[in-house]
Amino acid sequence: MELTGIRIVLAMCMLPALLILLGICWFLADVKNGVLFGVTLWQGVKEAEMQEIKKRYKKELKCCILISILLFFLALLPAYESLIITGATFWMFFVIVFLFIPFQRANSRMKDRKREFLASRQENDNSREREEILVDVTAAAAEKIKYSRKAIYGGCIFASLAPAAEVFLSPFRYRPWMLNLQVRECILLSIALTAWLFLLYIRLFERQRTRVFTYSSQVNLQAAKLRQYHLGRLCASMAWMTGALNWAFLCSFHAPAKWLPWSMAAAGTLYGAVSAVLVFCCWRKIERSSRKYLSQEVLAEGDNDKYWIGGMIYYNKNDSRSFVEPRIGLGLTANMAKPGIRYATIFILVLLVVFTAGACGLCILEEFTPVSLVYENGTLTANHWKKVYQIEQSEIKEVTLLKEEPEIRRKSGTGMATVKKGDFYSDTYRLDIKVCINPKEPPFLMIESTEGSWYLLGGSDGETVMDLLNKIHP
Repeated sequence: MELTGIRIVLAMCMLPALLILLGICWFLADVKNGVLFGVTLWQGVKEAEMQEIKKRYKKELKCCILISILLFFLALLPAYESLIITGATFWMFFVIVFLFIPFQRANSRMKDRKREFLASRQENDNSREREEILVDVTAAAAEKIKYSRKAIYGGCIFASLAPAAEVFLSPFRYRPWMLNLQVRECILLSIALTAWLFLLYIRLFERQRTRVFTYSSQVNLQAAKLRQYHLGRLCASMAWMTGALNWAFLCSFHAPAKWLPWSMAAAGTLYGAVSAVLVFCCWRKIERSSRKYLSQEVLAEGDNDKYWIGGMIYYNKNDSRSFVEPRIGLGLTANMAKPGIRYATIFILVLLVVFTAGACGLCILEEFTPVSLVYENGTLTANHWKKVYQIEQSEIKEVTLLKEEPEIRRKSGTGMATVKKGDFYSDTYRLDIKVCINPKEPPFLMIESTEGSWYLLGGSDGETVMDLLNKIHP
């Protein structure tokens, strides 16, 4: 039943994320400011060629989605929790890369078509592609548009109040089965920090040089105002949404224990779905409003394809900017020609891979390492790939042999099919218990210490536990 619950929670969280990625990739097939699949459209481009490339792109994207769904269900097949979690984690990393392969193929096809056209162009053709980025001096020197940050600050504060409220409410709303306060605070503080990142993003966006769309400074400034206005509203909405997610998690912590994973999964799924809708609506509003100003103007988009690797990664040593607007999607992308940004990106990616692999490896180690119970020189020691608990004979007040596992709820630690370790709460005995057992290997020793602490310990087999019981109380 526990494995079934884990599979359902993972499906609730990851399949919507897959649909969001599909939506993002699907709308990358639209022309944006004279750019398609990261390649600047050239004079003489044929509509039929673009439609053919778009059709192939969407067909390949559909195949990638079907393969991704099949691999997801294969990742849920193992009968061990650690293997399911590891498979689902690496599946997500794989999908993020895999779904962008069709875009790279479409980018390559666009470049091939463009090279063929330029090669066939007559030498006396007066048209000439611009090689460098144009700079609108009037727009660049203009005063930056000030977007009211009060709404974003409000959302950030709203999100930050959740961990503060949890500290205040904990003594009054304590429930024995709740996660430890440190664990709850770590989750709530992480989400609150995410809300503040939206404020950081909009401030960084405001510092960017006004983008050149046309040869008209007035049109460029108006287009910049619209983009900043819609992105500011998006950041404000996301900050408040993140705050609502934080308070939803806080309420989940205080709900009955059996509803905790389901309520958190539902809140996270709803947050992801609404966020995707908000981002899509913001993107559509920017595109529609930009067309009103740009449709009647001659676009001044420089043909700087050589600075875009795969249409996504910007690498230009001649550009002093550290961040620029991407050719696809919203937001900002870094100039990888900057050594500091390049090394920081590599460091973060390596750190992410090492951390993820280490966490998955630790999870597998937890589940497949046997639990052992040893009694030597008057000391009872519970081991699980390292020493977990150690109790002296003189500290043992009472020992009870349990033929089956009592009903316990995890507060912190490990709760897998082959090992339960850490702080738990027993509904049967209505007390906190320190646990280190393999639930599949009864019987277990229920120990009360002279200090009032309770332990539930087990070994690798029943005979070992019985022998230890006789040694403790001969």
